[in-house]
Amino acid sequence: MKRIFATFLFVGLLINLSAQKTDYPEISLPLDADSKLITYSQVVEAQANKDSLYAKSLAWFNAYFKNPTGVIREKSPENGQIMGKHQIKVLNPPDKKGIQTMKGIVQYTVKVSVKENKTRIILTDFNIRDNSYTPIEKWSDKSSVQFNNVNYYYLEQIDKEAKELVKNFQEFMIKATTVKKDEW
Repeated sequence: MKRIFATFLFVGLLINLSAQKTDYPEISLPLDADSKLITYSQVVEAQANKDSLYAKSLAWFNAYFKNPTGVIREKSPENGQIMGKHQIKVLNPPDKKGIQTMKGIVQYTVKVSVKENKTRIILTDFNIRDNSYTPIEKWSDKSSVQFNNVNYYYLEQIDKEAKELVKNFQEFMIKATTVKKDEW
């Protein structure tokens, strides 16, 4: 009787575990050659001087982020640099009822540098907000004890958000600036 019960229990657990396992496609994120950190970078060329590109970059921060004063940490018009910290909410896969819970918050650094006729944006230093600094590069390390296939689901969300941000920046910087005439 005990053997039959143990067998049913074991088979039930196996069925339950296999039903919950989902394979997520592997995702490769851009890694910086030197730092080995996930890094998104884009250079945008525009026919403008350094000061006007700096002003336009600052205008992008103010237009893109809901709370730009909470994001921007350093502004240096002299050096043509703006540095900020932002975060992405990462969700767990939907459960059986389709409800998604939050995995955590991933923080990252956004840097904009300008010089004559060029602007560059860099997103780097991605880390999960936790008690200690935990870089998300560990999520894609298959040799890590903490590796799980669901990590690709989380990395895909981060990749999508980062690419959207870089694309928005590029489009904003290329778009011609319209000057309103003060006609009365």
